[in-house]
Amino acid sequence: MKKITYIILLMALSIFLMFLYGGCDEAVTPVEDPNSDIPADPSGIVVPTPTKNNVQPTATFSPQGSRIKINLQGLIDPTTNQPLVLKYDANNPQNSNIFVDEDGKVKGLKVTKVSSGNILKADIVFVVDNSGSMGEESDSVAASIIEFANFLQASGLDAKFGIVGYSSSVRGGINFTDAQSISAYLNRDSGTGRTRGFAGTDSASLFTRASTFGNTPGENGVLAAIFADSVFNWRSDAQRVFINFTDEPTQSDGSMWNNAMGCNLLGGKATVHTVFSNDSTAYSWSSIDERPWYLSLCTGGTYLFIPSDATGLDLKNLPVAGALSNSYLVEYIAGSTGITHTVKLTIFTSTADGSRSYEVSY
Repeated sequence: MKKITYIILLMALSIFLMFLYGGCDEAVTPVEDPNSDIPADPSGIVVPTPTKNNVQPTATFSPQGSRIKINLQGLIDPTTNQPLVLKYDANNPQNSNIFVDEDGKVKGLKVTKVSSGNILKADIVFVVDNSGSMGEESDSVAASIIEFANFLQASGLDAKFGIVGYSSSVRGGINFTDAQSISAYLNRDSGTGRTRGFAGTDSASLFTRASTFGNTPGENGVLAAIFADSVFNWRSDAQRVFINFTDEPTQSDGSMWNNAMGCNLLGGKATVHTVFSNDSTAYSWSSIDERPWYLSLCTGGTYLFIPSDATGLDLKNLPVAGALSNSYLVEYIAGSTGITHTVKLTIFTSTADGSRSYEVSY
């Protein structure tokens, strides 16, 4: 009898242990790697050295844990005047045309073009010369800005818009808002009055800042752009874009509010695009009367010369439209977090190349 009882207890214990460990095995669910869609870091890759240096990558970084997201503004190939199509070849990374290295280590990349399923942020400021000489084209410029803002708002971009009106100082503006509010602001008046005066909930603050921000000998888009860069409510993970409309040289004392100052303060974090409504040979250019589009060259922007009355101006046809609509989300996995990294972006194609380094903390 005792032997039977012992056998029954032994069998019961065996069943209990099978249930215990078998149940635990069935309850364990493998944890899916949230970053499994990003290729592993390649080895033995040599990042090509740019020789043309005719494009300037401009990016904003948005870390999400160890997953680093780069909002990379689209680039226009100056040889073809067409947007560059960026690609990362996970099977053969050396065949890629975009490279990211973090502290000297080449990273595996996921590269996704902006679309309705990949919405990227862009903060766009229209910097408008509203001096008397712009009277002929100001209505056309305003109409094109409104059309362009509506176009971008309907694209695969989360776009916000601001305006700065300027001559020898900041004379008007509205902080970041939507296309409808931009339209209302520009349609308060006509001619050069469209961009004079301040609007928005912070209009009084903008007026106060503008009155003490600075003055120049004449029209100066550099001062206006730096004003917006310093004062406006930029989103940390959005592209920064300026579009400057003028028909005059950038007029300064040669040391303050000149192109060199604009390149130094804006290069790498923003692109400046220029629309010049005059003949480029109309002026005697100098260190105090500079070419406005040179600020575009140093910031990776584009430029366009149009008739003095801005006839037929359609910003949707400008290179900047192609750049914005061909922006990319570039993602990689950080080698480590909690420190400051040196991150270098390199673009390399047969007709366009360039690189830029960033100090980024994540």
